[in-house]
Amino acid sequence: MLTIFGAVAQLEREYILARQKEGIEIAKAEGKYKGRKSIDIDRDKFVAIYNRWRAVEITARASMKELGIKASTFYRRVARYEINEM
Repeated sequence: MLTIFGAVAQLEREYILARQKEGIEIAKAEGKYKGRKSIDIDRDKFVAIYNRWRAVEITARASMKELGIKASTFYRRVARYEINEM
């Protein structure tokens, strides 16, 4: 009995996700869905803080606080910077 309820719930969830995906595709086609705007960070300030962080003058947390960004954004920007600059 629980297996049947689980299967029905999973099927309903798949239907919901399919309808959501269709709605997002329609909105994108109409130009209404653009996603989240990226966070603008001053490149010179980032490079200066990045160099201090790599030289172990400041911690990663202190770097994030100075830039006003979260950890995921900081490490994503670090990865991009390292790929482009090296």
